Amino acid sequence: MKNRFKWASALALAVLVSSQKETKAAYTNADGVVITNGVIIITTRSANDDWFFRQSSAPQWDADEAAGPGNAPGDAAMAALLQDNGYSTRILPEKALSYLQNGFASPTLDFLGNPNDPEKYYHGGSGPSLSASNVFLTPMLVISSGSGSSTDMSPLNTNKIPIITGENSLLGDSTASIPNSHAEMFLYTNRKTSNPGVAAGQYMRVLNPNHPIMQGIPLDATNRVKIWRDPYPEENAHVLTPGGNPNYQVSWTANNIADGQSVPAPGLTVLGTGDYPNTNMAVFAVMEAGGTLADTTLDLDSQWYNYTTAPSRLAHFFVNEQGGTGQARRCFNCLTVWGRIIFVRTCKWAMSETLAPYQGLGIIDVGQIGGSQLKLSWTPLSNKNYRIEGTTDFVNWLPIADSITNGADPLKVSRTLNIASGPQAAFLRVAALP
Repeated sequence: MKNRFKWASALALAVLVSSQKETKAAYTNADGVVITNGVIIITTRSANDDWFFRQSSAPQWDADEAAGPGNAPGDAAMAALLQDNGYSTRILPEKALSYLQNGFASPTLDFLGNPNDPEKYYHGGSGPSLSASNVFLTPMLVISSGSGSSTDMSPLNTNKIPIITGENSLLGDSTASIPNSHAEMFLYTNRKTSNPGVAAGQYMRVLNPNHPIMQGIPLDATNRVKIWRDPYPEENAHVLTPGGNPNYQVSWTANNIADGQSVPAPGLTVLGTGDYPNTNMAVFAVMEAGGTLADTTLDLDSQWYNYTTAPSRLAHFFVNEQGGTGQARRCFNCLTVWGRIIFVRTCKWAMSETLAPYQGLGIIDVGQIGGSQLKLSWTPLSNKNYRIEGTTDFVNWLPIADSITNGADPLKVSRTLNIASGPQAAFLRVAALP
């Protein structure tokens, strides 16, 4: 009898693809100009830049750190992924978007010695080395990854440009304490953050699978999605021990919402919590433009002082890029394919693009064999992890199972797939990672 489900297996490099067409973002900037192809600003460590390092709270220039990395690889990976999805990105040190130096007693200076003006960056300006300006390059989104010091965080823009952050210090209001940066997004009252790291596990428990960002993302039986991949077998093979910075690091942007701890603002929707013993750690949350913020009146120096509602869409994202010295600052690089897909969808949502539900093949990674299940096996490679991808047309390959590691059997790696909801004919391949 002919099998209704056709498959093929091959070792290949994996790619991130999407089969849906979504609307293009449209943003009306502060000058009333409609922008459809603006840039995405990603703020990175001021200590990456020799000039702005001197005006930051960092104890040293990143390039002076013998163990590396000398920059923030996670920020670069974030930019590259957005570029792969068709967006223009601009990486700026946090202090390039600040008026005041560390200590807040004197103005931040550009490299010509003039007081820095962050507004030029929010209106398509090139900066002090170039006089050119293009209003159509107005940013449509600002992402603060958390790769820098909390003291150096940029003040929030007042231009109604959406913001996504993985920086813990930006999440709250000032009921716990006024942050040194005076940069608060007012998403939580009495902010109680935590950075539990890899001990907190690799999964996010999804509370709202029908939100546009999460709709269609495959979840397991307990509504979880794997956010962090397993380490590559050789990822830390050449790292000096002790003294080197590990290349595989996990850092959740977690906020404790247990009783008596942080309180989500009235307009905040928590989409996901950590799936570790303390399931009260919110790791992913969003707020619509016009959503009710937490109390903004306690910090007179906040850019959003006396705001009552969000000026744009806001997102608390689950990756913190680990600012400070002694870190590899490449947590974004350690996301699973699902973590990266959710990131891109979060950016699209923040920019008010209309999101189609994510469309996979309807094939789910499972743990046992049944009547509508298929077992796929292959010979392991000692220095690789794996991903299973599927397609119906040999053009659009979609992820089925990610971050598969070698088991105890040196001759075989196996995965069992539920094909009950899959198409009549599909083809599978095994991708070796990295």
